[in-house]
Amino acid sequence: MNISSAIAYAKKGKEAADVAKKIDKIEGCEVVAAQEGKIVVVMSAENLDGEIELFKVLESVEGVAGVAMIYSYQEDLQKDVESIKKSGKISEILFDENIDAKDIVYNGNIGDRAK
Repeated sequence: MNISSAIAYAKKGKEAADVAKKIDKIEGCEVVAAQEGKIVVVMSAENLDGEIELFKVLESVEGVAGVAMIYSYQEDLQKDVESIKKSGKISEILFDENIDAKDIVYNGNIGDRAK
């Protein structure tokens, strides 16, 4: 079981309470606070894949500008890490202990998430 918390940020012009109602309907998510454009969400999932999926669902909720993971707890982290490594969903470079994080260059696209 994975337990995590995140802050979802309501888009400008959207009421946090209205966005929170949509989030609260998502299975595995519970809104614990919402005010001033910020919504605190507690999430529970069976494994890391489920946790990542919930995070993506939160990002896609109408009225959400962005989501920041605050806390994450995995009962069997090593099992999840091995599963992710085998799936190829995460670059091998992130598992190489001989590479310093400051030497990794990001060439992705954050699209409309940055304003």
